[in-house]
Order: sequence, then structure tokens, then C-alpha cells
Amino acid sequence: MDPNQPVIKVQTMNDVIADSIWRPRFSAWIFSALGGFALLLTSAGVYAVVAYTTALRAREVGIRIALGATPRNVVALILRDAVMPLAAGLAVSLVAALLLCRLLASLLYEISSADPVTYLSAGALLLAVGTIASARPAWRAATGDALEALRAE
Repeated sequence: MDPNQPVIKVQTMNDVIADSIWRPRFSAWIFSALGGFALLLTSAGVYAVVAYTTALRAREVGIRIALGATPRNVVALILRDAVMPLAAGLAVSLVAALLLCRLLASLLYEISSADPVTYLSAGALLLAVGTIASARPAWRAATGDALEALRAE
């Protein structure tokens, strides 16, 4: 090196590394934000569908309560009816994801595109969000007035 050459740009190694990986870091941030937004939309959609179908079944729920069903039984019935399509959709999407995993390989960093822990944890998260989103409409149906639901027709 020539000691007479001026030093133009002085940076630490941490700055050099941060400048070299800003694009993948920004992409990961964007994907995380979009994933969180998709999860929020999923929970709102599941809540809306379960609330709508529960409102349509108000007469049935009123009859069940009038015949002696406990709120726990009604909540279990509505949650079961909401979780079954969720589980079927997750099973279909798992098969589709395994078939299309090679397309995802270029987007993933230090993880296999067929990692079972990732697939199981994502499925469990979606199932939990769907169950939690279904709980409020189920509880509202179970604690509602049975006579009012029967007179509504």
C-alpha cells in the first residue's frame, strides 16, 4: 500500500456487513409484515364466517339450549363445525406446499424447503388463530337467550 494515498472512506466491518445484506434484510422485513397482515386478515375472515353461520343457526342453538344443552356443549359444537373445514384446508395446503417446495427454495435462508417443523408450526399457528377467532361467536351463541332465538322466525 502506498502511504501517500488519501483514505477516502473509513468503515467498520459491521458497517460493511450491514451494507452488504440490506436487501435480504429488507425483504425479510417486508415478508414478515405481509405475513402478519395475512394472519390478521385470516383471523378476521374466520371470525366473520363463523359469526355469520352461527347467526344462521340461532334457531338450532335455541332448540338445543331449550332441550338441555349446556353452554359448553354448544361452544364445542360450533367450534367443531368451524375447525373441521380449517383442518381440511390445512391438509390440502400442506400437500400443495410439499409439491411446490422447490419453488420456495430460492427464497429461504438456512432452512430446507421441506422442513417439517416449519410446516407443523405454521399449521398449528393457523389452527390456533382459527380456533380463537371462532371462540367469541361460539360463546355469544351459547350464552344467548334461547327464547329470543326461537321467537326470531
